[in-house]
Amino acid sequence: MHELSLSLKTIDLVVEHARQRQVNRITAVTLGIGVLSCIEPDALLTGLQFASRETLAEGAQFLVEMIPATAWCEQCQKPVEIDTHYTGCPLCHSYQLRVETGEELKIKSIEVESYV
Repeated sequence: MHELSLSLKTIDLVVEHARQRQVNRITAVTLGIGVLSCIEPDALLTGLQFASRETLAEGAQFLVEMIPATAWCEQCQKPVEIDTHYTGCPLCHSYQLRVETGEELKIKSIEVESYV
């Protein structure tokens, strides 16, 4: 269950970002998860709820947006969408693909309350 360690690191990053900007409370965090990342969204969300306890992010809403997997086909020289690492090009059926998106975990946005 690597989602817990990812959750802990994500909360550390989000809280540090908020502290640098003198924010009082984090209200929402939107994450992008690549469909090829092997990250289970429900497990990550559970981990984020746990990891955010007693931090600026406690009680925040955590949202997940799935990032589709795309690759560049070296054979037909076109970008294509793929479902797995082991998928051939849907256009020419070549397996000479270079994955471009779909393996990442991104912090897409952080919503905050600030009482300055």
